[in-house]
Amino acid sequence: MKEGNSQTSEQSREILFPRPVAAQLARVSLGFLDRLEKEFLIQPRTIGPGETGYSADDIAQIARIRRLHEDLGLDLEAVEIILQMRRQILDLLNRVQEMEKRLAQRERELLAEIQDLRRRLRVTVEVK
Repeated sequence: MKEGNSQTSEQSREILFPRPVAAQLARVSLGFLDRLEKEFLIQPRTIGPGETGYSADDIAQIARIRRLHEDLGLDLEAVEIILQMRRQILDLLNRVQEMEKRLAQRERELLAEIQDLRRRLRVTVEVK
């Protein structure tokens, strides 16, 4: 559960842009933001009493949704599926990278063990 706590503290330090600024940065209308919120494609964060906003990552996601919806002509249901698939792909890539790191570490350990065994074998052969 420590990860959740660190994410919460990281999120509290994030710069949040008010909705009108976020809409302008993502090149969408406030109505489009409302629609994305109603479809649960984005989730605003509380800035202050009665005010919500978005982080830079949220704005990038909004722009990504806009491109898929407007430029490619996909409906919001298709956009949601694509975003889910993107998250899954990114998660899998992260898992592959982590596995590669563990395999590289294990390879280093095994090579060190082989070198140690060779050294011991040489010492044993020289003693006889």
